[in-house]
Amino acid sequence: MLILVWSDSKATSAIAPPTERTEAIVEGMVQAFEFFGCISQEVWWDNPKTVATALLSGRDRKMNRRYAALASHYVFEPLFCMPARGNEKPVVENRVKTLQRRWGTPVPRVKNFEELNEYLRNCCRNDQSRPSRDSKSTIGERLQHDLQKAASLPKHRFDACIRQPAKVDKYQFARFDNVSYSVPRAVAFKTVTVKGYVDRVDIVHDNQVVATHDRSYQSGDQVLDPLHYLVTLSRRPSALDHSNVYRDWKLPPTFGVLRTRLEDRHGARRGVREYVRVLQ
Repeated sequence: MLILVWSDSKATSAIAPPTERTEAIVEGMVQAFEFFGCISQEVWWDNPKTVATALLSGRDRKMNRRYAALASHYVFEPLFCMPARGNEKPVVENRVKTLQRRWGTPVPRVKNFEELNEYLRNCCRNDQSRPSRDSKSTIGERLQHDLQKAASLPKHRFDACIRQPAKVDKYQFARFDNVSYSVPRAVAFKTVTVKGYVDRVDIVHDNQVVATHDRSYQSGDQVLDPLHYLVTLSRRPSALDHSNVYRDWKLPPTFGVLRTRLEDRHGARRGVREYVRVLQ
């Protein structure tokens, strides 16, 4: 869970990312800024390695490059608690208890992360109607004072990803986080930039996105797009029945009817080649 709390009003944003990696943290913070519609002047963190890669003297930190880029994009001051000083972040610690006791009991039943995060956003909105610590106003009313001192969102959203170069191999694979993602044949043997988001992977060549895949977190997995291999299918039409990329390809039933008719009309071998031309 990624929990952000305003220090005065105690208004909260809670987000459930699929991992604790850097791209999940920056995406979660972008969503939190958008949830409140503004940016605080300071953002205080504990010292996770995905944010502070090294602890220097005092409060000085060597920051993760993507977190530093996030702070520069939204123009907030990135600050850090001292190690082993739980008293410096009591508000967040208390919100963890709120999450467990009030928002997680009973355990919510959801289908996916999107549904879970929508549930958490509603919990955070409803929480703003509770009395604040002085009991003279609500959390939402005190939040308005926080927002008055905050900065507005920039025109462009931060690109919440991590970037990594990759060399495409002969199988048209670009590897990222120990997962192979397919690219078009024209990019084979070339160097590309892989942009890893929480939910997807974009592969860029010559400043153009040449492939987009759903993100896989299963080590050793292969994420394939059949369209990337259609160019070479003319030379190996038998791959249509024996290659995983095509055997698992879910096409509308009409395509199966078309292939059967082509094979009946032209014979098995020529019919398959005609069918390949249609797919191409």
